Amino acid sequence: MCTSIFIATKDNKHLLARTMDFSYPLGASPLYIPRNHTWSSDSDHKSWQNSLGFLGTGEQLEDNYFVSDGVNEAGISVAELYLPGEVVYQKEIDPAKLNFRPHEFIMWILGNVHSLDELKKQLETINLVNQPVPELGFITPLHWIITDANGRSVVIEPTETTLHFKENPVNVMTNTPTLEWHIQNLRNYLNVQPMQFAPVEFGDYEAQAFSQGTGTSGLPGGYTPPERFVRAAFFKEKIDEAANEDEGVMNALNILETVSIPKGIVVKQTGEEDYSQFISIMCNESQTLYYKDYASNGITKVSMTEELLNQTDVKIFSVDRTPVYKKAN
Repeated sequence: MCTSIFIATKDNKHLLARTMDFSYPLGASPLYIPRNHTWSSDSDHKSWQNSLGFLGTGEQLEDNYFVSDGVNEAGISVAELYLPGEVVYQKEIDPAKLNFRPHEFIMWILGNVHSLDELKKQLETINLVNQPVPELGFITPLHWIITDANGRSVVIEPTETTLHFKENPVNVMTNTPTLEWHIQNLRNYLNVQPMQFAPVEFGDYEAQAFSQGTGTSGLPGGYTPPERFVRAAFFKEKIDEAANEDEGVMNALNILETVSIPKGIVVKQTGEEDYSQFISIMCNESQTLYYKDYASNGITKVSMTEELLNQTDVKIFSVDRTPVYKKAN
């Protein structure tokens, strides 16, 4: 599960935000992967050296780092989400291509891609191999939303041998089905609006609303991917536009709160609880990452400073996972 949105502010800042909905305890934190960071793909054990530094959300798993989202110094931000039942990975490595296990693809994008056009040109050279995350023991069925500082948003979905590069006119992504299905499904919600419905006459009786909010009565309320997609698309489209980055962060949090999953509400047949472990927000212009943990109302902020860019080692930032209160007396 997971929901992502891409929003703009009046002063032309662009922010990619996402919930991380998962049952397996991730223990993720904000981290910085430096320029020239060397890592090895578990698919063919080839060594890679990133050319770009980036901020992300993730954790160290043995010798490598597992990253779920991030923003690089070129202003490219990415979030990976689940697409179960739809993905098609390749059974074997291809010596003529760049081979990655699915969860490694985001590391390559953030560490090496300067623009969406560059990414599109290189997609045909990518081979995603049907192999699990070694430390987790399962294959992650992923798709990716990638955005830039020009306000462009695309989705990559591996549903055939060739990776599909899709322009995303709605700037929202959730999970299965594929992006095209979700976009077409929005046609079922043309009646949803912020404006209150007018009274309606039934004979001599004029029925008036009990209270405000009748225009939103058609919004779906569950946590399936289609329902979350519709809610996120509606709130993103109708919320008052943020003036600047700070307001944009608050807008993103307020939108994603409408799709965030509390513990105990979505339970698998195995008894495991899917819940929104964290929300992360990336600004493409300032190259800043904002992290909000499930356990706290506080926000951890990390920016791409010159000092950070000159660092040669991976840096993991600590997160205070306790509630934050401002005492008034």
